[in-house]
Order: sequence, then structure tokens, then C-alpha cells
Amino acid sequence: MDTKKIATLEIWNNKLYADATLDFLDVMIGRLDIPHYQAFRFVVGEILTKRMESAYPDNRGLMYVDIFLKDTFFEVSIRDKGVPGWQDFSYDMESIAKSKKDLRNYMLNLCADGVGIEKLGKDGQRIFIRLRTVNSIQFKRPQPYKEIEVLDTNISIRPVETQEDIIEAIRCIYSEYGYSYSYEKLYYVDSFKRALENGELMSFLAVNDHGQTAGHFALSFSEQFRNMPEIASTVIRREFRGLGLIDRFIEYCLEVAKKHNFRAVMSQPVAFHPKAQKAVLKAGFTASSLLLSYISSGLESEYNENKERLDVCACVKIIDATAYSKIYPPKELTGLLKKIYDKLDWNYEFSDEKKLSDSTQISVENQEQLKATKMVLHEAAEDFEEVLREAVQNTIKNKNEMIELVICLNSPSAEYGYQVARRNGLAVSGVIPGSESGDYLIMQMLVGDKLKYDKLVLAGEFEELKEDILKLS
Repeated sequence: MDTKKIATLEIWNNKLYADATLDFLDVMIGRLDIPHYQAFRFVVGEILTKRMESAYPDNRGLMYVDIFLKDTFFEVSIRDKGVPGWQDFSYDMESIAKSKKDLRNYMLNLCADGVGIEKLGKDGQRIFIRLRTVNSIQFKRPQPYKEIEVLDTNISIRPVETQEDIIEAIRCIYSEYGYSYSYEKLYYVDSFKRALENGELMSFLAVNDHGQTAGHFALSFSEQFRNMPEIASTVIRREFRGLGLIDRFIEYCLEVAKKHNFRAVMSQPVAFHPKAQKAVLKAGFTASSLLLSYISSGLESEYNENKERLDVCACVKIIDATAYSKIYPPKELTGLLKKIYDKLDWNYEFSDEKKLSDSTQISVENQEQLKATKMVLHEAAEDFEEVLREAVQNTIKNKNEMIELVICLNSPSAEYGYQVARRNGLAVSGVIPGSESGDYLIMQMLVGDKLKYDKLVLAGEFEELKEDILKLS
């Protein structure tokens, strides 16, 4: 993602500086054509004032307000080294006329596209609020799918390059998902184009000799899994199914990965489509994780007529033969992780060293579209249990349905992080190894319910992985 910090404001934790900060915000971003800006401005002011009160009780301390531009978003971050704290983002509709907290959180729900808290260890913490710089898509039910007459089945694959290519890719994605696909920027020509230009996405179309689009797929890049793109946004139009296109898509992605010297490639086939699972396994991917109830029930697709949260599988293929990783596996998971790592056929080392960090480093993000809270634990210290419990409580208050905790296995504190998470009701879903950023243990909790393994429809290694995970219970 193309991220640019455009300003930083250093202030004391004095409420007198709150209005000046908002004026500064007006100068920097108020001139942009941003929907709901005044409501967003109010929310930032309330969160800043609340943090000023709690960061340095009865003392004076420095705070920093950072402003970022991130492709189709801008972000305001409130950073400090004060007393660690959380913010309650829940609200009661009946109280918004008389409670500033309820009004703030109601408006936050209306206008912000993302909010979260990141623990920075010795560097303190930050609260971030994101707002889209283009209007959010309001879901419109797609027109009934209209089949086309296939004029030929001689399919070729080419990269998405021109504006016409982008429009055709958007149409293809829309034909399957309507406006509910979670990677929302793919519905905007400008943001789609920027994602291609910034290296956030490599997009491809499958077309026949008559120019009819048979499908679309992409390699999607993220900051969390550096140099390990995910095969994503895969759509095969119904008229062109049964031609073995999924195999060709995967083969094409692996060729691109080798050409560009990527470290590894990840794929996340849905856990109710065995054909897609078999295709990635046949291509040499290793089953590594089962992400239960991962996709929001709001996804519009022929595969989600019951409007339930959907499950996905995760698998990885190592591309770089020189790739190496040293991890600190939790003792209870050594057998499971060794089995996965041996199948990956790469250079790795397990260490039994266990050591707490001096401070907990964790990022917590509220993902509204997925109705989930995602936490990435880089380092675990003694206070991690308190941090986790507060995050779980805030997840419930924010009415999210899923909690995902990602634990970096390249830290000796991974054992402690795992034990705390398990003690607090999170279950192992697997591991995602291979990226330059690190190897990550995945743990999940479905709020108010149990993770349901019996509804999974799995093939081959994925079924075997399920049995191995269930043995841990």
C-alpha cells in the first residue's frame, strides 16, 4: 500500500490544544472532497480529548497527531507514551441525545471506515481512525446473471493494464459478488489503477479470441506478508467453468512469482469448494491453516445463499529455494508445526528458547466489513493477558463477531502469547509461514459461539490438517 505521512503535530496533553489540532486538521485535509468530514472531525476531537485525560493523569506529557494518506484513505493517528489504555467504541441509540460518548461512537460508526489501537512497546501506543477519500459503495443487488453465448474456448491470459482492462475486471468481479466483495477498492477505476501502479496488486484477465472475458484473478500484496502475495479476486464466469481455468490461473501466478523472485505465494481457497482446494494442492501448495467463519455473512455470492459467515483454507508454496526461517514454536504445537514445515520443503530451524519481552507490541484493528477484530502480536510481555482481555471486551462492545489473533513465531515470547490466548478461549487455526515479515500462528474466537468444524467441506491435506487441529482441543 502506498503510505505517505503528510504531517505530524506535537502537542501537550492540554485540552486547550484540542481545538488548535482540529484547526490544523482542517488546513491539512479539510479542503479535500471527503464525505462526512465534519462528523469525522467531531469524532477525532472527542477521541483526542479523551486520550488527553487518560494518557498522563495529573501530569503533563507529549502527544503526537500524525496524518497519513493511504491510497483511497486518509488516517489520523493519536500517539503517546502515556498510561496504556483502550477506548470503548460501543453506543446506545437511546442515549445519543444525552451522552457525548454514545454520540461520538454513533457518529464514528457512521463516518469512519476503520478504527483501531496499536501497542508500540517502548514507543507507547497509538489510536488510528481512517476515512475513505471516495464515497463508500452502497450495496446494490446485482441484476440477475445473464449468460452469454460462448463464441470460442481458446483462452489466453494477459495482465490488466489499460482503463478498459480495469473496467472489464470490475465487471467480472461484480458478476459474482455484486458490491459485497471485501477488497472494496477494486470497484473504483482510479483506486484499482493506483493499486496496480503502487505494486499492491497484479491483476490478470482471461479472454477468448473473440474478446469475451472468461475470468479474472490477481496477486495481492500486503504489509503483513511481505514478498508473499496471495492469489486473490479469482472469478471464473459460469459459462467458462469446466475448462480447467483454475489450474491455468494458479500455474500463471507461480510463473510470475518465479520471474519476480517472490519468496513464497499464498492461496486461500474457500472451505466449501473442494475443487479449488485440490487445484492448489496439485500445484504443490502445503495446507497450513483453516480460517473458520472468516468471511462476513454479508458477502453476496451464489455460494452464500444462507447468509452465514464463510470459512476459508490457507496454504503456502515456497518459491525461493534459499528461504530460511527460525521459529520458537509453542511446545504443544511442535508436532503440528514440524509436520507442516517439513511438507513445505524449505530451510527452517526450531528453537526451544522461551523468553518474555520487555513490553508487549501488538496492533489491534476493528475490521468493520468483516465484522472482526484482528490483532497482530509481535512481542508478548507480562501485561499481554490484560491487553488481550481488554481487546476481547472491546470486540464484544463493538458487536464484532470474530476475533483473530496472529502471533509472530519468530519471537521467543510466542510460547507465552499462545498460552495466554488459549487460556482466554482462543483456538489454534494453523500457521501462515513463508513471508519476509515472519511466520504467524493463527488463533481465533467466534464471539458467543463455538468454531464449527463439522460444516467444512475439505479435500486431501486440508482434511488431514483439520484432524490434526482437532487433536489439540
